[in-house]
Amino acid sequence: MKNILLITASFLIIGCGSETLEDGGLVSVKKIPEITVNDYIYTLGEVTIKWTAFKHSAKAQVGGKFKTAEVKGFTESTNLSTAISGVTFKIPVASTSTNDEVRDYKIVNSFFNTMVDTDSISGKILSIDENGSGKLVINMNGQEVEKQYKWEMDQTNKEIYLKTSIDVLNWGAQSSLDALNEVCLEQHTGPDGKNVLWPNVDITVIVDL
Repeated sequence: MKNILLITASFLIIGCGSETLEDGGLVSVKKIPEITVNDYIYTLGEVTIKWTAFKHSAKAQVGGKFKTAEVKGFTESTNLSTAISGVTFKIPVASTSTNDEVRDYKIVNSFFNTMVDTDSISGKILSIDENGSGKLVINMNGQEVEKQYKWEMDQTNKEIYLKTSIDVLNWGAQSSLDALNEVCLEQHTGPDGKNVLWPNVDITVIVDL
């Protein structure tokens, strides 16, 4: 993203030089430089998608991310809504990363690959409102679900944070959740001896603008 700063300076010359004679004295006359600042233009930079899942009765966190995402429809603009509304995204599920290759394999093959046509998760930003909220749709397991999200802007780094929470059961993914839990029984059994894998996932998208 670029902040376009246009600085123009001009000096007014009286007569044939920068000095003029007045009452026998020399007076220097110079015009103060004029500065014009254009509005900030939002441009699409790096996109990072992080997620947090939960296991055990106490909801112990399991963090991960998607290493790649394809984003289309971004419009360079001085208006944030114009820039982001209508943007579409496609996330290859094979880019799942939790810093544990064995766990990554289980998530991709036992969870995502047991869904309907879910080589990727796709969706669209429907709106972004000035009050810090917005709407999007997410396509997964052959189903499209509309969700609310919250957003905030880091004005220093010009990064926008979009946050939402989903329940994978809203996409009919109970059997996929059970399949993942089956191959991770030991890891999903907490100190109380109960085996729990929650259907809730918190998602944070960080976009460099």
